[in-house]
Amino acid sequence: MWYFKYFSSTTLFIILFSCNSTDNITTYKIKKPATLQLKWIAPKIWEEQDPGNMLLANFYTFDSKNESINISISMFPGDVGGLRNNIDRWRNQIGLKPFDPHNSINLNQKILPEEDIQNITLPLLGNAQMVYLNNNENNKSIKVIVIPNQNGQTIFIKMNGNINGVLELENDFSLFYQSIYWGN
Repeated sequence: MWYFKYFSSTTLFIILFSCNSTDNITTYKIKKPATLQLKWIAPKIWEEQDPGNMLLANFYTFDSKNESINISISMFPGDVGGLRNNIDRWRNQIGLKPFDPHNSINLNQKILPEEDIQNITLPLLGNAQMVYLNNNENNKSIKVIVIPNQNGQTIFIKMNGNINGVLELENDFSLFYQSIYWGN
């Protein structure tokens, strides 16, 4: 019982005598640390589109035959199922069948005639892999730069369209993905 009286009187004492009678309240503003975001430099002739829910950026441009080529950037947590599963997803996007898991897998070499995977280094983001897929039957092509381990996320920079258009715009695409960096 004496604990209650002691606690009550101490609490009352703190409340009554800890308040400053001049009502001076000091507030401090602490700046929230700036979050880094991906930034890039896109060619002026590329038309920026609404990226939607899954993309950070979405562009359309046209080759010399006026056929559209799509360029996009997306970022997902972790490795998003691994390179092999993503390659199969991109193969499906251009009408190719998934890789046959019964064949041996060597991701540093050409696995199938329409598939090429290369290790590259980007000047501002480090190690990456370039995946290039062609479907000669329907004239579709896709080139993807996969940048793993970026703050616990994987970045995909993708260009897809007809085979000749993707080849024709390869230099613009290369300058674009090499310009991507983390900034405020």
